[in-house]
Amino acid sequence: MLRPRYHPSALESSAARGLACGTPAARGLNIMYSKAKIAGRPIHPMLVGFPIALFTATIALQLAYIGTQDAFYFRAAMIANIAGVVMGLLAALPGAIDRWALPKQSRAKGLATQHALFSIITIALYGVSAVMLYLGWTNRVLVDGAYALDVRIPLAIDMIGFVSMASAGMLGWSLVQTHHIGIKPAHIREHRPSREPELDTNPLLVRSH
Repeated sequence: MLRPRYHPSALESSAARGLACGTPAARGLNIMYSKAKIAGRPIHPMLVGFPIALFTATIALQLAYIGTQDAFYFRAAMIANIAGVVMGLLAALPGAIDRWALPKQSRAKGLATQHALFSIITIALYGVSAVMLYLGWTNRVLVDGAYALDVRIPLAIDMIGFVSMASAGMLGWSLVQTHHIGIKPAHIREHRPSREPELDTNPLLVRSH
């Protein structure tokens, strides 16, 4: 059986038109929006892919160096590691803005805090590894025609950082999938409440089926 087409009320239409200007009616609709964005697109999700890829490449390149003893892979791992830390810090800035803007009593706020902590741990660990790789490269010594380079400790640190990064990623995905951070909120039906109780009482979001 086909359901009748929903026609938004004048209040909802007014709120939708006011999203861009931040009117009181619009605040109820964009309460879980990402606040750091470009052309309406959240910045943090656009940037996080870079440190994830670079940190993963760092580990892969170190393993390649262990297998080949080719200094090219050591240097490439160092560059990927440093670039990953830089991009991680850049991604953290809009992420911090988004976390600060979340409702204080929402479960999303607590989840965002955990996500931030794991992200900080990840960047810190990879930062330590980047320093060690850089020092190892700048102080390299040629022995029997090959450079004596050691990635064992940096690799171990990066592996721990990878686990932390995966934890941060799962929490970040929950923020998007479960709490819809950065996504235009859908209307909430009375028989299907949201996962954020404080939003269920908002007359702009709740409508009967």
